[in-house]
Amino acid sequence: MAGIAAACSPTRSTTAPTTTTTRSSPSSAPTPTATTPEATATAPPTTSAPTRPWTAGCVTPVGSWPLPDRLAQLLLVGGQFAALGASAAAAQAGVGGFVLFGQPPAGSGPQITAGIAALQADAAAAGQVAPWMSTDEEGGLVARLASVIGALPAPRQMAAQWTPAQVQAQLAARGKAMRALGITMDLAPVLDTAPPTDTIADENDRSFSEDGQVAASYGVAFAAGLRQAGVVPVVKHFPGLGHASANTDLGPATDPPLAQLQNPDLVPFRAAIAAGDPVVMVGHPMVPGLTGGLPASLSPATYDLLRTTLHFTGATITDSLAAGAISAAGYSQPAAAVTAIEAGADMAMVGAGAWPAALTALEQAVSTGRLSLTTVDGAVHHILSVKALPACR
Repeated sequence: MAGIAAACSPTRSTTAPTTTTTRSSPSSAPTPTATTPEATATAPPTTSAPTRPWTAGCVTPVGSWPLPDRLAQLLLVGGQFAALGASAAAAQAGVGGFVLFGQPPAGSGPQITAGIAALQADAAAAGQVAPWMSTDEEGGLVARLASVIGALPAPRQMAAQWTPAQVQAQLAARGKAMRALGITMDLAPVLDTAPPTDTIADENDRSFSEDGQVAASYGVAFAAGLRQAGVVPVVKHFPGLGHASANTDLGPATDPPLAQLQNPDLVPFRAAIAAGDPVVMVGHPMVPGLTGGLPASLSPATYDLLRTTLHFTGATITDSLAAGAISAAGYSQPAAAVTAIEAGADMAMVGAGAWPAALTALEQAVSTGRLSLTTVDGAVHHILSVKALPACR
């Protein structure tokens, strides 16, 4: 995310729901003669019933899922560590994941573990695919679990005092502690390349370096440690906020033109993609020469840059659509969710109170033809490829 408050193929594929036509057999009904009306009649087609996404410990074919379940998988929904039970309805509806906020106190680990386990059980009981359980553990100022699993230096401090190998070891240990709580995804590392004097959104602490190669080395090591522990890293905030004009949490911001972003801003993202990091978070800056007047998260050109130019094959998630940059562009969270998915995002991050309206907006977009099932199913496949759950056979 851009502030404290606040990773398949480029061509998406779809599996269409199957239909079957039943006919009466000679042994079960008289054969009509050629002179009767029944002779030219055919039995009405019978459409097979949709299946639950999660059945008997495996994921069913996406094309057989009910439409609301497919669309819910495209939402990453806000929640609170202090009130995990309040997210039960979203879990039962099959949202693709949660991003958990708050600063839980020391000693609250057992409550967090129990609350997350209950949400996973809610999803499974409703026949839904397990949602990602994510939070922001960047280190320094953005470390929501610091009181529970211990503090972690800010990225800029890590780069000053540790080698990349040490960062990987530290994050492997931290990832193990997060995984023990039930956290399966970390919205980190930050791959922005900010100068040391850039205090916008605390980028001078939250980024490893303004040097693209340094930021790449440390960011890839950070992500490798998390992956070693079984936690999915999310590299952010593509195409970079290190040289943005303002904090996108608070309002509109502009990046340097695309030609200038090539070095250093895109260098760490190229390295992360080459390393196989599976999820990219897309930020909200406007980028001259790429997005025009649209925030990057809502622009098809951004996702084309990722998929076609940089050859990224994982899943993409937007930064929070509750951000000021989104509302300033004239979008509500539900409208922005539709626009982002239509543009090429696989998941839209929305607030705890916005997900029902976002789901409705996505359903309406499909019903009007604005959002194709090819796009929807392709996004779900990207997400499932990263979740790596067993497929039903």
